[in-house]
Amino acid sequence: MSQGNDAIDRPIIVLGTGRSGTSLFFDLLAFHPQLAWFSNYDERFGWPPFWGLLNRVHDLPGISNRLNHTSRYIPRPVESYRMLDRCTFGLFTENRDLTRSDATDRVRKRFRKQVRWQMQLQGKRRFITKYTGVPRTDFVREIFPDARFIHVYRDGRSVANSFLNVDWWPQDETGWWYGEMPAEVRERYEASGRSPVVLAGLVWSTLVTAIDQELKAMPENQTLSIRYDELIRDPVATLQRATDFCGLNRSDDFENHVRSIRVNDRDNKWKHDLTPEQQRLLEGTIEETLRCFNY
Repeated sequence: MSQGNDAIDRPIIVLGTGRSGTSLFFDLLAFHPQLAWFSNYDERFGWPPFWGLLNRVHDLPGISNRLNHTSRYIPRPVESYRMLDRCTFGLFTENRDLTRSDATDRVRKRFRKQVRWQMQLQGKRRFITKYTGVPRTDFVREIFPDARFIHVYRDGRSVANSFLNVDWWPQDETGWWYGEMPAEVRERYEASGRSPVVLAGLVWSTLVTAIDQELKAMPENQTLSIRYDELIRDPVATLQRATDFCGLNRSDDFENHVRSIRVNDRDNKWKHDLTPEQQRLLEGTIEETLRCFNY
């Protein structure tokens, strides 16, 4: 751990492919009493950074458990790409993976400074954030060498179906947001007749494989994988495994918070939403990756 004014102890990074349960997991873990995070206010207003002070409302005795955590007026943890771009001079959302060489001294200092501000404003010892898409893990580790990465992953059939049911994913090749489409991916997409469900499956397969490979190259004590179906089945046990991995203190209030959140199981929705032909195309496309992740 770094020492002195620059000390940031094991920041926690939640990542995944998108539509994989990262938001649910992040929303639960971020309310651990030791954690600071970028809020909806930080994301919307950004500068100056004092918005983090609002997050302290969750620590007020007798107040936090009465808050409507879904209200847009209550500070809550969010997937904060505007903040991450502010921390990295616009690098974070570039249409490519980021590497160690992108983590210049200028970027490193700014990112670490922003995280320290959040921790100090919120009065917390640790920091957590979340993003989806390409891994960016080499970039993050260059800035935070002792970061802890939690990969939340889900059955690719559920992920593909979820992509098809959101209004912000275009269902054509413009939905490939990860740089130039690899030749093998394009060939399989074209062979399917440009099927949206095949493209969604290829997005999942490509990203989940890339994330898994990068995490396997790290020391074991820096990575944890969480299956979405395990999270749904037993949120308390899954979150306890995560807090133990992160080195966070046991907290009755936190466990009670996790128990209070209603979790809906939609993991088999694809079986009803997708036609038999869509299921056949999708499973034929991602069969090997499904096996690799024991689906």
